[in-house]
Amino acid sequence: MNLPPQLFTNDWLWLADFVFAIVLYQAAARAPWRALLKNGAMVNALAGLTIGVFFFWQMNVGLRPGINFHILGSTLFMLMFGSHIATVAISLVMLATWLRTDISLITLGLNGLLMIALPVKFSEWLLQFSKRNLPKNLFLFVLWNGFACGAISIILNVAATSILLLLVTHYTWPQIQHHYLVASSVIVVSEAFTTGMLITAFTVFQPQAVMHFSDEEYLNGK
Repeated sequence: MNLPPQLFTNDWLWLADFVFAIVLYQAAARAPWRALLKNGAMVNALAGLTIGVFFFWQMNVGLRPGINFHILGSTLFMLMFGSHIATVAISLVMLATWLRTDISLITLGLNGLLMIALPVKFSEWLLQFSKRNLPKNLFLFVLWNGFACGAISIILNVAATSILLLLVTHYTWPQIQHHYLVASSVIVVSEAFTTGMLITAFTVFQPQAVMHFSDEEYLNGK
């Protein structure tokens, strides 16, 4: 959901920019760039998926200003490359999208917090939760961290965006329900299916490209 600047005051936008800048700086500083560059399969996957997600971000449907839908890819990137690289990579996708569509750059922070930071951090938390509390096998990894987490992360994004629109914009709850929530189920299913399908393909055919998956942990002895 690419929120435009006209829905918010400059104070809200600059505050969000400041917070997201801190998140992005920490992600860039802590990302395991050396480990990434030593893994050719992961580098190729990152390049390919970044281009793919960029195209997905261009294919959105808008009903009202700030009310549109597109696949995020945040859960997939977190599973593939870790939360820090995922945050940086999808931020570059967002910046490229903003430049291509002439969206005001002042909205990068607000949209980044909702579409990148929130789902990436949630996906990371859910992954750690599953590692601590669920049996470690390939099917649970794919079904829980791929399909289920992809869906839940979008639901969380939709909920946070709806609350923000309700509290600080002119949109009323009936308008949000009619123009946003009714159609949001389509993108929830799309995100879950795309995330689950791609993480399944990578874990089966190119597991060395998935940072949070290893044969020893999820397959050996199972």
